[in-house]
Amino acid sequence: MSRGLKDWVDGYLFYTSNSEPRELFRRWTALSTIASCMQRKCRLDWGMETFYPNMFVVLVGPPASRKGTSIRPGEALLNQLGVPLAADESSRQKLIQALIASTANEPGEDGMPVFHASLTIISHELTVFLGYQNNELLSNLCDWYDCRDRFRYETIGRDVEEVPNVWVNLLGATTPMLLQLSLPEGAVGSGLTSRIVFCYEENKEKVVIVPTLTEDQLAIRELLLDDLNQIRRLSGKFVASKGFMELYEPWRYESEARQIFTDPRLESYVERRQVHLLKLSMIYSASRDSDQVIEAEDFKRAIQTLELTEVKMPLVFQGVGTNPLAAVQLRLMRMLASKKSLSTEEIAVSFQNDANKTQMAEAIATLESMGYCRLNVKERKLVYTRGETL
Repeated sequence: MSRGLKDWVDGYLFYTSNSEPRELFRRWTALSTIASCMQRKCRLDWGMETFYPNMFVVLVGPPASRKGTSIRPGEALLNQLGVPLAADESSRQKLIQALIASTANEPGEDGMPVFHASLTIISHELTVFLGYQNNELLSNLCDWYDCRDRFRYETIGRDVEEVPNVWVNLLGATTPMLLQLSLPEGAVGSGLTSRIVFCYEENKEKVVIVPTLTEDQLAIRELLLDDLNQIRRLSGKFVASKGFMELYEPWRYESEARQIFTDPRLESYVERRQVHLLKLSMIYSASRDSDQVIEAEDFKRAIQTLELTEVKMPLVFQGVGTNPLAAVQLRLMRMLASKKSLSTEEIAVSFQNDANKTQMAEAIATLESMGYCRLNVKERKLVYTRGETL
C-alpha cells in the first residue's frame, strides 16, 4: 500500500507549522512518534548486535519555551491509533504493570509470532515522572533502553517475575533547574543521561495568537494518521544499503578522532552517538516508505538532526553540578545575557531568597573570572561582556 505523504516527518512539520514551538522541538516529537509505532517489531541486525528504534528524547528549556505544546499533537495521533502509552506520573511498579499490559503477540516476517512488550512514555514534566533522585527507576530505564530480552523484577511478595522482549521509548520535557533536582549527584554524564538525546531551546519560535489549522493542514492530518498506521504495521529487519555504509564508515572513524564537546559530562553521550545515529536512521527510513532499507539520505538527515541538536546540548547542564551556587550563577548569566547590565540593587532584590551577600559576591567573582561579566564598582552595576545567549 503506497503512502499518502512523501515523508512523514516533513508532513508533521507542515501540520504543526502554525504553532509557537521551535522546529527542532517539533522534529524530535515527530521522530519519537514514528518510533512509538515501530516498536520492538522492527530491528537492525548490526554484526553481533541488534538495535531497535527506541530513543530517549528530552526537550529542555525554560518555562514558556513551548515544550509541552510541541509534544501534544504527536501524542494525540498516538492516542487516536491506540498505541500503548504510559501515564505521565507513574511509580516503578505501575510502569512495570503498563509494560506487562502492552505485551503483544503479532505475526513476524517468517510467519512466526513475535512477542514483545513495547511501551512509550510521554512525560510533559520529566521530573514528576522520575521523582526525586529515584535510583531504582533510573537503573530500570537504562535496562529498558537497551531492550533486554528478559527484564526480571521482584514483586511486593518477593517473588521474581520477568517481562520478555522489553522495548521502551521516551519523550519528555523539563527545565534545566528541575533536571538538576531529579538526578542524583554524579548521575550526569553516565548511565541514563548518556542514553538521552537532550534537545535545548531557549524560547519559542514565534507568537501565534490563535493556533488554527488551515484546510491543507486539516487534510494532511488524515494522511498523517493513515501513514502512521502503515508504519505501525512494519515488522522485521531493516537493512543498511551500500550507499548508507559508504557514508557511515568514514563518519565513524572521523567522529572517533574528533572532540565534539569540551564538557566532560557529555563524553559518555559521545560514546553512544553511533547508536543514536543508527536508531535515528531507521526512523528516517520508516518516515519515507515501508521498504525497510536504510539509504544514504537517511544517514544525512540523521546526522544533520543530531548535529543541530548538539550545538545547544551543553546548555542543558548549565547549573547542574556539585557547586551549590551553580543555579544562582546560571540564573544570573541568563539575566545578564538578556538585559546586558544589572544594578547591584536589582541583583540583591532578585536573589534575596537564594543567596546571602557573601555567596552573591562569590558567584559574581566566578562569572568575572570566566570573562562573562565585569563589575563596575563606581556605577554599582554588573555589565555583560561576552558569552552565548543562554
